[in-house]
Amino acid sequence: MVELFPFQQPQTLNDRQNRALALAAVFQATQLTHMTAISGRQGTGESGNFYFEHLIKASLNIRAAENSSSQTMDFFNQLADISLGLKTLESSITHPFNPSPKSKLPKMADAKLPMTYAMSLLALEKKVYRNPEFVEIIEQSQQKILKQLSFFDNNYTHPSILANLAQTYIDTAGQINPRIMVRGHAEAFKDSAHTNRIRATLFTGLQMAHLWRQLGGSSWNMIWSKRKLLQDIQALARLQYQVV
Repeated sequence: MVELFPFQQPQTLNDRQNRALALAAVFQATQLTHMTAISGRQGTGESGNFYFEHLIKASLNIRAAENSSSQTMDFFNQLADISLGLKTLESSITHPFNPSPKSKLPKMADAKLPMTYAMSLLALEKKVYRNPEFVEIIEQSQQKILKQLSFFDNNYTHPSILANLAQTYIDTAGQINPRIMVRGHAEAFKDSAHTNRIRATLFTGLQMAHLWRQLGGSSWNMIWSKRKLLQDIQALARLQYQVV
């Protein structure tokens, strides 16, 4: 069996910070989903590919059973790998919409989509991981992809890798209603490479949602403890600049 072991990190976060970071990773996935749907792969840029690659690596390590580590950072190289998610989650809590009419940010109707996708993934994760058949599909896919990586020079964003991740999402979360309806340019969705990338990104979000749940994440706690969550996000944002 091929295994990809989690990365080891020098810093230790408390329980709340670990949950906040896992949740930020979910929001990173949904922000990338939104960016890809609106403007395609090129629209996410090199930074988008960077954040996406680290989500894929982490998603291949997250198992259905309790993970041996309670540290979210054991699945990433550094806090900067999730900085997009931290920014997206913080923005969703503090000021999800920019009132300035001259803003270049998405219009109000689109600006809340990453949060909508994230909440949908949190709900889907519970249903997926309650189904033993879906869990087996995910585990088998993880092992298959880990073996494939050596043939693609460990290129986590290789089209074949993304296609397998996308198919895993279709065979699991994609079988559950209501499905996540991703909004974007209609023409782009006719391109299989484009849709594979979106579904692969959603799969990474599903896996990060599972890690968040394993760490004690609860939708109700997230809703009623926004102030504490915001404090944790800001503490993590400061911490990433203190790590040498």
